[in-house]
Amino acid sequence: MCGLSPDGGLFVPSKVDALSADEIKSWSTLSFPDLAAKVMSKFIGESDIPTADLQKLMNSSYKGVFSTDEVTPLHELGELSLLEQFHGPTCAFKDVALQFVGNLFEYFLQRKNASKQAGEEPDFITVLGATSGDTGSAAIYGLRGKKDVTVCILHPKGKVAKVQELQMTTVMDENVSNVAIEGNFDDCQAIVKKLFKQQQEDEVLAGLHLGAVNSINWARILAQIVYYFSGYFQWLKRDQSRQYGDKVSFVVPTGNFGNALAGYYARRLGLPIGKLVIATNSNNILHRFIADGDFSKKPCVPTLAPAMDITIPSNFERYLYELSNCSGKVTGQWMESSQTIGDIDLSVEGSTEERLASMREIFSSCDANDEQIEAAVKSHADKYAYTHCPHTACAIHGVENVLEQGPNYIVMATAHHGKFGIDLAEAEKMKPELPQQLQHVAVEGKPTRCEQLPNDSEKVREFLLKKKELQGSSGSSRACGNECCVVT
Repeated sequence: MCGLSPDGGLFVPSKVDALSADEIKSWSTLSFPDLAAKVMSKFIGESDIPTADLQKLMNSSYKGVFSTDEVTPLHELGELSLLEQFHGPTCAFKDVALQFVGNLFEYFLQRKNASKQAGEEPDFITVLGATSGDTGSAAIYGLRGKKDVTVCILHPKGKVAKVQELQMTTVMDENVSNVAIEGNFDDCQAIVKKLFKQQQEDEVLAGLHLGAVNSINWARILAQIVYYFSGYFQWLKRDQSRQYGDKVSFVVPTGNFGNALAGYYARRLGLPIGKLVIATNSNNILHRFIADGDFSKKPCVPTLAPAMDITIPSNFERYLYELSNCSGKVTGQWMESSQTIGDIDLSVEGSTEERLASMREIFSSCDANDEQIEAAVKSHADKYAYTHCPHTACAIHGVENVLEQGPNYIVMATAHHGKFGIDLAEAEKMKPELPQQLQHVAVEGKPTRCEQLPNDSEKVREFLLKKKELQGSSGSSRACGNECCVVT
């Protein structure tokens, strides 16, 4: 519920026990909701969420919510397998996690409030998140209308795709706020982290009961582990010559490292994953670090894959903790130096060479500039009559130009092409077909609501406090009445 830990670090599992091959194989025929319940039960104790309640949460998160029963179906393009992750309400992979997280917030709040005495103020939560495009809309669709939950999403003004912006700003539920920050995604993310840490000493801010919805929230990562298992089982079934234990590598377009981190934990659980291939755009800090040990910060440049225009990948801190042999001290030093001098020294209390070798046993990487993204999209449109979103195209470029060719790759298709860089009329002519979710957003003349603020955490704090005051101390989802927020 709190997302960020009080010291500014991230929560990680205290242990990850590898499962037996027999247990994992026994899950291969399960539906997605049932598979999700099995995977998550390895991290959620009966005293936290009883098994029956966990199953209900899975059913409400995944049954009838996605446009396919598989939730993330496997699609084949020649020898290449594509895990389509865009069949949810906002047509992006983050729906898989945020439908669950929204239900999880509501579940815990309802359970807490049911135990309160008559006259006691109900518990509530103010969800604060930052988005480079997809997280915001997925969070809003997962949290809209939830009882005792308000949600405020920051996005970089003018730096998300138009359809992504509309998916956020056309949601008029009274518990939803959108804020456009004059800056980039890293600025938005820094504001969120600063306010979470500030609430430890700011009693007024603490009264907002801030909760995280970005992938700094462990529940986000937990939910994303599931589709690695689902993708692997679907891959096995596509070829009768494959047997459990055969390894497949996942090629993961990523900016904040959350999607890839989920694969890391799936591998730790014992899923037969070969490599996790990190695919970036020109903002390639993850590729540079894996390939060359270079974690130096460089200016963020706008690209055709805007959801990956990130130069400070927050979730990578969780893997760095593992790389440091689970030393909070070393991880803290690395994160501090990344902020102060813009790089990290892998030789701190260890060997740079050994740490890089350890990382490269699990990860490899590639990057793609805008020209290469466009070429990858065109190549598959010509060859297969199938159009990729620009983020998925970073992975396609890697598979076709960097990695060894073959059938043992699954590319994560993270979003529908219709959300990016092309008008919807043109997108309707392409495959996969434009889903109803995107057609609905594009209706001309729909009202939108968004506040514009400078890159200033104090201004965001003031906005949140004012909204709470207008809503009332209970945190109920009444209209804020702030007419200046409404634009058309």
